Amino acid sequence: YFKFNRLNIVGFDEFSKLEIKVGTIIKAEKVPGASKLVKLIVNLGNEERQIVAGLAPHYSLDELINKEIVILSNLTPKKMFGLESQGMLLAAVDGDKVALLKPDKEVKPGASVG
Repeated sequence: YFKFNRLNIVGFDEFSKLEIKVGTIIKAEKVPGASKLVKLIVNLGNEERQIVAGLAPHYSLDELINKEIVILSNLTPKKMFGLESQGMLLAAVDGDKVALLKPDKEVKPGASVG
C-alpha cells in the first residue's frame, strides 16, 4: 500500500514543460578548486552544452567520455565555481552510489525523452 503525498504530485501540464534529452559527453575535466565537480561538454545534436556536476567521486574522466546521458535541458542556468551549468544530468542515487541514466539502445544526441 502506497500513500500519495498530494504535495509531490505533478500535473501533466507541468511535466510537459520539461525538456529531457539524450546527450553524449564529448569532453570532461575537473573543476579547479572543487573536489567533486566535473565540467562536461555534452553534444545534444544541434548544439553543445556545458554541464557542471558532482561526479568526480563516482566516475573517472575517461569513463565519462563518449557516454550517453539524459539531461534536463531547459533548466535555468546556474553558476558553480564560476562556471555556468546549462542543464542538469539525471542520475540514480542509492546511498553513496551514483549511476547516470542512459538509454538502453543507442540513439542520436538530442533525442527527446518523454
